[in-house]
Amino acid sequence: MRAVWMSPSERVCSPDELRAEGIIAEAFDPRSMQPLVERIRAELGFTKQDEVRLSVANPRDEATIAREIDEHLHLTAEVRLFLEGEGVYDVRATDERWVRIWVGPGDALLIPEKRYHRFLPSANVLLRYLQPYAERGSLTPLYRASSEETRAG
Repeated sequence: MRAVWMSPSERVCSPDELRAEGIIAEAFDPRSMQPLVERIRAELGFTKQDEVRLSVANPRDEATIAREIDEHLHLTAEVRLFLEGEGVYDVRATDERWVRIWVGPGDALLIPEKRYHRFLPSANVLLRYLQPYAERGSLTPLYRASSEETRAG
């Protein structure tokens, strides 16, 4: 996993800086992820999880991917454990700067509750991740007014 501050120019964002923003990033072995899943569920009180599969090549996934690209937030933390594929998260820092985080297999990422972010999966790649949560409604995206600045691409 790699992270950079986007402005005024790209600069490496350290793990300590991510943590200071409330963003938790860690590596795991996708073949033995159960201890991590159990720890996350216990720490956050999550009781459910989905295994999500998306592909930009699949027309049925277009709407889901389009919703991820626009800047939005959730009322609870968003947690994803990436199993296949790659993508890029842009997360608003507390001072409104963007931090860009590249994710791939074996990366676990927690975006804090009520933090604007957007996600763009890599082109022509199957993306598969595990997403623990408490209640499905808590993952409903709340969008910022859409503009060229809020839309990834």
